[in-house]
Amino acid sequence: MSRLLPILLLFLSTAMFAQDWKPLTATDPTIAKLRKDLGAMASIKGNIRQEKSFAFLDDKLVSTGYFSYRKENRLRWQFDRPIEYIILIKDNAMRLREAGEEKQYKGVNRILRQVREIILGCIDGSIIDNANYKAAFFGNATSLKLDLQPKDRQLKEFIQRIEVEFAKEGNKLRSVMLTDPSGDITHIHFTDIRTGQTIDEAVFTDF
Repeated sequence: MSRLLPILLLFLSTAMFAQDWKPLTATDPTIAKLRKDLGAMASIKGNIRQEKSFAFLDDKLVSTGYFSYRKENRLRWQFDRPIEYIILIKDNAMRLREAGEEKQYKGVNRILRQVREIILGCIDGSIIDNANYKAAFFGNATSLKLDLQPKDRQLKEFIQRIEVEFAKEGNKLRSVMLTDPSGDITHIHFTDIRTGQTIDEAVFTDF
């Protein structure tokens, strides 16, 4: 058994090392392909699972639902559990409904614009070259990751860091993790991603 232990430790350390993130440049061919593939996706659909962790609580708030995206600037972002919450984006317009009631958020337009920019940017890839963020790129055997930090002082009051992960196979979105200045973390997981399907306009206009 004592002879097997060093071999086992070597195997484990090698496996862990294989999953380490390695820095990439913005001009790396894998990043260029990611930009191209995301820009070419006419439509995307999938399931979402959001886990909200609070700095002062041990429990997580988990929400599940789905999203539908269509180029250009069409998005339905819908949670069904634990409560219904829907965001509709069409061009520059953004509507929200919570628990069956449409909400009017006067006075927080700046925050809503930032939410819209982040959600759409992660799905269509435009956040990669967003001048409002300092971007670092990483890759491992199976994934690509973007580490984004806001430059603008006002933006830093809203978001501290964004980490976006894509699967190398098909360059499909895997997860988005947002950290706010208070230390709260929102981790969104994407599954059953489908591209190139026809999505009716009513999906983005009707609750």
